[in-house]
Amino acid sequence: MLHLHEVIDIVGEGARPYMEHTITFDTETAAARGLHLFGTWQVVGMTGRWPQVVNIWEFDDGWEGWLRVLTAANVKRADNPALAQWWQEQYARRTGGFDRMLESVGDPVMQTGEIFVHELSEVQPGAGPKYLNAVHKEWAPVAAEHGVHLVAAYEVLFTDIEVVTVWAADARAHAGMQTAGDERIAAWRATARQWLTRWREELMVPSPGGPGSPVAT
Repeated sequence: MLHLHEVIDIVGEGARPYMEHTITFDTETAAARGLHLFGTWQVVGMTGRWPQVVNIWEFDDGWEGWLRVLTAANVKRADNPALAQWWQEQYARRTGGFDRMLESVGDPVMQTGEIFVHELSEVQPGAGPKYLNAVHKEWAPVAAEHGVHLVAAYEVLFTDIEVVTVWAADARAHAGMQTAGDERIAAWRATARQWLTRWREELMVPSPGGPGSPVAT
């Protein structure tokens, strides 16, 4: 399953309007079908770069969908007035960003969360699938006992040294893991170093009314 991972630098207080506009984006017209929003979140400033929004989009039919969107949004961009209008409106709220193409290891399942944990990790070349399989088998069950639930695990495409994981939780559960004293947490960190060369996590808050949000608009 292919996903598009967007990190967007936001202008001022534009994060919530940006996310609200993203939720209503008509991908059927502007992105040539086959693309839908998996999640949109605002990064918590105490844990990452701010102001920033993270979007993840899903391609319904894999590489064929990717080719259609690539053509509609880039190769034949001048022939896509619907997308041009949407981009023009969104550029008033952003200054730029960084995209990744993702391939899931396991089936992504959106869950409801007060906060989401966004992990960006570097691995030894080619070690991404082994690390992510271990995440599913060894770490996700332990994290779930502490109220932190795996949403998706991805290998980043067009490189062999990067992976992304997303987890749903509430703030108290995530804070509790930091002081839980569970020996399995320390054991996992030691195990993960077989494959990881660097890892970093930040917290994100879902857009009210968006995927995974417990709050209605």
